[in-house]
Amino acid sequence: GEKVNEFEKKFAQQMGSKYAVMVNSGSSANLLMIASLVLDKNIDLNEGDEVIVPTLSWATTYYPLQQYKLKSKFVDINLNTLNIDENAIISAITKKTKAIFAVNVLGNPCSYKKINEICKKYKLILIEDNCESLGAEYNNKKCGTFGITGSFSFYFSHHIHTIEGGMIVTNNESLYQYCLSLRAHGWVRDLPDKNVLFEKNGNNFE
Repeated sequence: GEKVNEFEKKFAQQMGSKYAVMVNSGSSANLLMIASLVLDKNIDLNEGDEVIVPTLSWATTYYPLQQYKLKSKFVDINLNTLNIDENAIISAITKKTKAIFAVNVLGNPCSYKKINEICKKYKLILIEDNCESLGAEYNNKKCGTFGITGSFSFYFSHHIHTIEGGMIVTNNESLYQYCLSLRAHGWVRDLPDKNVLFEKNGNNFE
Protein backbone atom coordinates (compact mmCIF):
# COMPACT_ATOMS: atom_id res chain seq x y z
CA GLY A 1 0.00 0.00 0.00
CA GLU A 2 0.85 3.67 -0.18
CA LYS A 3 2.02 3.97 3.43
CA VAL A 4 4.20 0.85 3.17
CA ASN A 5 5.83 2.23 0.00
CA GLU A 6 6.50 5.51 1.77
CA PHE A 7 7.98 3.70 4.77
CA GLU A 8 10.22 1.56 2.54
CA LYS A 9 11.61 4.61 0.76
CA LYS A 10 12.24 6.54 3.96
CA PHE A 11 13.76 3.52 5.69
CA ALA A 12 16.14 2.87 2.79
CA GLN A 13 17.16 6.51 2.80
CA GLN A 14 17.72 6.48 6.56
CA MET A 15 19.87 3.35 6.33
CA GLY A 16 21.82 4.57 3.29
CA SER A 17 20.57 1.69 1.12
CA LYS A 18 19.15 1.78 -2.40
CA TYR A 19 16.22 -0.55 -1.72
CA ALA A 20 13.99 -1.70 1.12
CA VAL A 21 11.23 -4.30 1.11
CA MET A 22 8.78 -4.48 4.00
CA VAL A 23 7.44 -7.85 5.10
CA ASN A 24 5.33 -9.19 7.95
CA SER A 25 8.21 -10.00 10.32
CA GLY A 26 11.97 -10.09 10.78
CA SER A 27 11.68 -13.86 10.48
CA SER A 28 10.14 -13.50 7.04
CA ALA A 29 12.82 -10.97 6.17
CA ASN A 30 15.47 -13.61 6.85
CA LEU A 31 13.54 -16.19 4.83
CA LEU A 32 13.15 -13.92 1.80
CA MET A 33 16.81 -12.88 1.96
CA ILE A 34 18.00 -16.47 1.85
CA ALA A 35 15.43 -17.43 -0.79
CA SER A 36 16.46 -14.57 -3.07
CA LEU A 37 20.15 -15.38 -2.68
CA VAL A 38 19.59 -19.04 -3.63
CA LEU A 39 17.19 -18.27 -6.50
CA ASP A 40 19.27 -15.51 -8.07
CA LYS A 41 21.57 -17.18 -10.60
CA ASN A 42 24.02 -14.29 -10.33
CA ILE A 43 24.71 -15.24 -6.71
CA ASP A 44 26.83 -18.31 -5.99
CA LEU A 45 24.79 -19.81 -3.14
CA ASN A 46 23.26 -23.21 -3.81
CA GLU A 47 21.84 -26.31 -2.15
CA GLY A 48 24.43 -28.08 -0.02
CA ASP A 49 26.61 -25.00 0.50
CA GLU A 50 27.72 -24.10 4.01
CA VAL A 51 26.81 -20.85 5.74
CA ILE A 52 28.70 -19.82 8.86
CA VAL A 53 26.40 -18.73 11.68
CA PRO A 54 26.88 -17.79 15.34
CA THR A 55 25.75 -20.22 18.04
CA LEU A 56 23.59 -17.50 19.60
CA SER A 57 20.63 -16.10 17.68
CA TRP A 58 16.89 -16.36 17.25
CA ALA A 59 15.72 -19.61 15.65
CA THR A 60 14.61 -17.93 12.43
CA THR A 61 18.19 -17.05 11.58
CA TYR A 62 18.75 -20.77 11.05
CA TYR A 63 15.40 -22.05 9.72
CA PRO A 64 15.65 -20.40 6.28
CA LEU A 65 19.02 -22.06 5.72
CA GLN A 66 17.49 -25.46 6.45
CA GLN A 67 14.47 -24.69 4.28
CA TYR A 68 16.67 -23.90 1.27
CA LYS A 69 18.91 -26.92 1.91
CA LEU A 70 21.93 -24.94 3.02
CA LYS A 71 24.10 -26.25 5.87
CA SER A 72 24.55 -24.17 9.01
CA LYS A 73 28.17 -24.16 10.18
CA PHE A 74 28.09 -23.03 13.79
CA VAL A 75 30.85 -20.86 15.23
CA ASP A 76 30.96 -20.05 18.93
CA ILE A 77 30.40 -16.55 20.30
CA ASN A 78 32.68 -14.13 22.08
CA LEU A 79 31.41 -14.02 25.67
CA ASN A 80 32.27 -10.32 25.95
CA THR A 81 30.07 -9.30 23.00
CA LEU A 82 27.69 -12.28 22.57
CA ASN A 83 28.37 -11.97 18.82
CA ILE A 84 30.18 -14.46 16.62
CA ASP A 85 33.83 -14.89 17.59
CA GLU A 86 35.49 -13.46 14.49
CA ASN A 87 38.78 -15.09 15.48
CA ALA A 88 37.17 -18.53 15.20
CA ILE A 89 35.63 -18.05 11.76
CA ILE A 90 38.63 -18.98 9.61
CA SER A 91 39.03 -22.41 11.19
CA ALA A 92 35.37 -23.16 10.30
CA ILE A 93 35.78 -22.36 6.58
CA THR A 94 35.83 -25.33 4.19
CA LYS A 95 35.63 -25.72 0.42
CA LYS A 96 31.83 -25.76 0.75
CA THR A 97 31.61 -22.50 2.69
CA LYS A 98 29.92 -19.77 0.68
CA ALA A 99 28.62 -17.21 3.18
CA ILE A 100 28.67 -15.75 6.67
CA PHE A 101 25.32 -14.91 8.27
CA ALA A 102 26.34 -12.32 10.85
CA VAL A 103 23.96 -11.42 13.68
CA ASN A 104 24.15 -8.21 15.70
CA VAL A 105 22.87 -9.29 19.11
CA LEU A 106 21.00 -6.91 21.44
CA GLY A 107 22.12 -3.70 19.74
CA ASN A 108 25.76 -4.74 19.67
CA PRO A 109 27.57 -4.65 16.29
CA CYS A 110 29.80 -7.46 15.11
CA SER A 111 33.45 -6.71 14.36
CA TYR A 112 32.90 -5.98 10.68
CA LYS A 113 36.45 -4.89 9.95
CA LYS A 114 37.66 -8.43 10.62
CA ILE A 115 34.61 -10.12 9.08
CA ASN A 116 34.89 -8.07 5.88
CA GLU A 117 38.58 -8.99 5.61
CA ILE A 118 37.66 -12.68 5.91
CA CYS A 119 34.87 -12.39 3.34
CA LYS A 120 37.18 -10.66 0.88
CA LYS A 121 40.02 -13.14 1.34
CA TYR A 122 37.86 -16.27 1.06
CA LYS A 123 35.30 -14.80 -1.40
CA LEU A 124 32.36 -15.27 0.96
CA ILE A 125 28.96 -13.59 0.82
CA LEU A 126 28.11 -11.54 3.89
CA ILE A 127 24.47 -11.64 5.02
CA GLU A 128 23.29 -9.66 8.02
CA ASP A 129 20.58 -10.29 10.63
CA ASN A 130 20.09 -6.90 12.27
CA CYS A 131 16.66 -7.57 13.75
CA GLU A 132 17.78 -6.64 17.27
CA SER A 133 20.04 -3.71 16.42
CA LEU A 134 18.18 -1.04 14.47
CA GLY A 135 20.17 2.19 14.73
CA ALA A 136 23.44 0.60 15.81
CA GLU A 137 26.55 1.67 13.90
CA TYR A 138 30.04 0.34 13.34
CA ASN A 139 32.63 2.89 12.21
CA ASN A 140 29.83 5.35 11.32
CA LYS A 141 28.09 2.81 9.07
CA LYS A 142 24.61 1.50 9.88
CA CYS A 143 24.39 -2.10 10.99
CA GLY A 144 22.28 -4.07 8.55
CA THR A 145 24.06 -2.52 5.57
CA PHE A 146 27.42 -4.30 5.70
CA GLY A 147 26.17 -7.40 3.92
CA ILE A 148 24.74 -7.92 0.46
CA THR A 149 21.40 -7.80 2.26
CA GLY A 150 20.24 -7.19 5.82
CA SER A 151 17.11 -7.82 7.89
CA PHE A 152 15.24 -5.78 10.50
CA SER A 153 12.31 -6.49 12.82
CA PHE A 154 9.50 -4.20 13.93
CA TYR A 155 8.10 -6.61 16.51
CA PHE A 156 6.58 -4.70 19.43
CA SER A 157 9.52 -5.37 21.75
CA HIS A 158 12.01 -3.78 19.33
CA HIS A 159 13.21 -0.22 18.80
CA ILE A 160 10.34 0.92 16.61
CA HIS A 161 7.37 -1.30 15.95
CA THR A 162 4.45 -1.94 13.68
CA ILE A 163 3.07 -4.54 16.14
CA GLU A 164 4.43 -7.12 13.68
CA GLY A 165 6.65 -6.35 10.71
CA GLY A 166 10.09 -6.59 9.18
CA MET A 167 12.30 -5.05 6.52
CA ILE A 168 14.97 -6.13 4.07
CA VAL A 169 17.57 -3.69 2.74
CA THR A 170 19.98 -4.18 -0.15
CA ASN A 171 21.86 -2.30 -2.83
CA ASN A 172 21.45 -5.21 -5.24
CA GLU A 173 18.62 -4.52 -7.71
CA SER A 174 18.20 -8.15 -8.70
CA LEU A 175 17.83 -9.34 -5.09
CA TYR A 176 15.42 -6.49 -4.47
CA GLN A 177 13.21 -7.68 -7.32
CA TYR A 178 13.30 -11.29 -6.13
CA CYS A 179 12.22 -10.14 -2.67
CA LEU A 180 9.35 -8.12 -4.14
CA SER A 181 8.08 -11.18 -5.99
CA LEU A 182 8.62 -13.60 -3.10
CA ARG A 183 6.72 -11.27 -0.78
CA ALA A 184 3.74 -11.61 -3.15
CA HIS A 185 3.95 -15.44 -3.29
CA GLY A 186 5.75 -15.35 -6.63
CA TRP A 187 3.44 -12.86 -8.30
CA VAL A 188 5.09 -10.20 -10.46
CA ARG A 189 2.61 -7.38 -9.91
CA ASP A 190 4.98 -5.33 -7.72
CA LEU A 191 7.89 -5.65 -10.13
CA PRO A 192 8.89 -2.77 -12.43
CA ASP A 193 8.13 -3.18 -16.13
CA LYS A 194 11.79 -3.91 -16.80
CA ASN A 195 12.94 -6.58 -14.36
CA VAL A 196 15.12 -9.69 -14.21
CA LEU A 197 12.35 -12.18 -13.41
CA PHE A 198 9.59 -11.82 -15.96
CA GLU A 199 8.95 -10.09 -19.27
CA LYS A 200 5.76 -8.10 -18.75
CA ASN A 201 3.43 -7.43 -21.66
CA GLY A 202 1.48 -4.50 -20.22
CA ASN A 203 -1.51 -6.64 -19.22
CA ASN A 204 -1.97 -5.92 -15.51
CA PHE A 205 -4.47 -8.75 -15.10
CA GLU A 206 -2.01 -11.35 -16.39
